[in-house]
Order: sequence, then structure tokens, then C-alpha cells
Amino acid sequence: MIRRLAGLNAGPAVLLALAVVLVVGAVTTSVPALSSAGLILACVALVAAIAVLVQGLWQSRTQTDWSHTFTTPAQPRGVDTRLGRLAGDVRAASAGDADAGRRLHAVLSALAVDQLRLRRGLSLADDPDAARAALGADLTAYLTQPPPSRLPGDRLEAFTTTLEEL
Repeated sequence: MIRRLAGLNAGPAVLLALAVVLVVGAVTTSVPALSSAGLILACVALVAAIAVLVQGLWQSRTQTDWSHTFTTPAQPRGVDTRLGRLAGDVRAASAGDADAGRRLHAVLSALAVDQLRLRRGLSLADDPDAARAALGADLTAYLTQPPPSRLPGDRLEAFTTTLEEL
């Protein structure tokens, strides 16, 4: 019997102790002769129930980790919505979608401006001849004119390769 009681988890053990307290309390209130002895017994049972609860909590305790760095977790590859949006714009611009072509033109223009400034110290507006020499005539024409109605995939690949190699 004691092994079965010792094998109980904290929750069932506390419920068992509280049930004993209720039974002892009910008996002491219903039998007037046991009132003083019964109250002492009920108090002892209540203290035992609290002791069982404390013992269960003590045994199930784990060390609390209070150190938290509050850093943003790194997103797994392929989760960046900008890449998904850009891939969709590439597909749509290749199919002839004018809105996607404008968005793609804006992205490539911003990328070209950044690459020229960072890698060569040039500006397309301030030094167009040097920028044309760095970017090539085809990419410079694409960047300085309004976006075409359809951008074939091979031209887009050539443009991105030129910007990568800049």
C-alpha cells in the first residue's frame, strides 16, 4: 500500500490527502463525541496534505533559466517574403505583366545604383559615360528608359549577372 502511495504523482497524492481531510472533517462534525479529537485529526490531515503538496513541488522542480537574450530568431531559408515577391515579379514580367515589369525595373534600378556607388564610386546620373562602360549599353538602356512591356528571362539573367560581376 505504501509503495502505491509513494508511486503517485503530486496531483493525485494531494487529492487523496484532501479527500482524507474531508472524510475526517465530515466524521468529526457528524459525531459530537469526536469533535475535539476529530478537529485535531483533521488539522493533522490538512498539514499532511500541505506537506505532500510541498514535497511534490520540491521533487518536480527544475532550475529556472532567467537569462534571455531577446534576439530575433533567424528565419529559415526561403521564408523571406521579399524573395518570393521578387520571384513572382520575375515570372509575371516574363509573361508580360506591366505592373510586375515596373516593380522589377525599380528593383533593378535601385540595385544598379547601389552597386555602382559601392563598387565603383560612380553615379548613373552624374557620370553616365563611366556608368555605361561599367554596366554595358544594354543594361544602361534598360535602366534609363521606361520599363518594357515584356522582359525576357535571358535578358533578366544577363542583367543580374552584370550587376553581380560589377
